[in-house]
Amino acid sequence: MKITERLAQLGIELPMPIAPLGTYRTVSVSGNQVYVSGLAAFENGQPIVGLVGDDITLERAQRAARLTMLLILASVDKECGLDTIERCTRLTVYVRAVASFTQHPLIANGASDLLRDLFGADKLPARSALGVHTLPRGIPVEIDSIFELKR
Repeated sequence: MKITERLAQLGIELPMPIAPLGTYRTVSVSGNQVYVSGLAAFENGQPIVGLVGDDITLERAQRAARLTMLLILASVDKECGLDTIERCTRLTVYVRAVASFTQHPLIANGASDLLRDLFGADKLPARSALGVHTLPRGIPVEIDSIFELKR
């Protein structure tokens, strides 16, 4: 099944991709690899901001990770079309949280679960979930990723 068909089957609409906020490309294709710059979640045209474990709950951070993955998919779709993608091969999830927070992998699941639902459990990516002190503009979650094009 095509990824665009699977999105429709799940009732998922992709957001509009955003323009880069600096001097970089959002998506860069090299060979059969699609590299996506670090992106963050937006709601109502504004970035989600806050500190996980303070003013952002675990559940809200998981939602931010899912929304970020939707933005990543929209950016990939704009650049090369989602139906040309075989799978996501790598995710790095950065979580801005209070020092005592230790549930980073649960937040990353917000993105990984969506990929599982679209591509299948056998095509889940390798992943890192890291806690960081700061992220741009006060966002709680940033994700960068690598996808593989179909041969």
